[in-house]
Amino acid sequence: MKSIIQDMKQNYFVNAIIMVVLGLVLVIWPHILGVMLCYLLGGALILMGVIQLVSFLRGERIGFYSKFNMIMGIVLILLGIWICTQPRIVLSIIPVVVGIIVLLHGLMDIQYTLDIKRTGNTKWWIALIAAIITFVVGLLLILNPFTAYEITMVLLGIAMLYDGGSDLVLLLFSNLAQRDTDRRVREFKGNE
Repeated sequence: MKSIIQDMKQNYFVNAIIMVVLGLVLVIWPHILGVMLCYLLGGALILMGVIQLVSFLRGERIGFYSKFNMIMGIVLILLGIWICTQPRIVLSIIPVVVGIIVLLHGLMDIQYTLDIKRTGNTKWWIALIAAIITFVVGLLLILNPFTAYEITMVLLGIAMLYDGGSDLVLLLFSNLAQRDTDRRVREFKGNE
């Protein structure tokens, strides 16, 4: 029984260390995760393209499908190469899309705020402040997407650091409590 608990503690410790290390990597080098994902995605697309071309060269399909395999293979390979060579551009697209959605949402919120004002509500300006903040956040995501991505990765890294660190603290207190319990059991047995 004790070995199962020790194994669980070891796994818990290893997981906490991994979270702390990954958190530190994301805080220090926030772009690295996105770049790695771009390389993985680009590599997968290149592999899929090669498979399509091999299928074309083998002549496994006839007519239009054969030409489709060749064209699809070339497109996938080129797209994969582009993603691997331009990860910053790829990573900047995601915040821009989110920024457009947030910006549109902010515009809709401003319209709703004006509707609230027309009803005679005296606290309409609170909703206006929230709507303007939403609009500005969307605008910032569009105008500076890579910084927004890096901030997101840093926040993710901080969350991972906290999670791993709190697990290590919990494990430390668990070990201290276990030692205290073991000491009390020994003292109790010694008094018998």
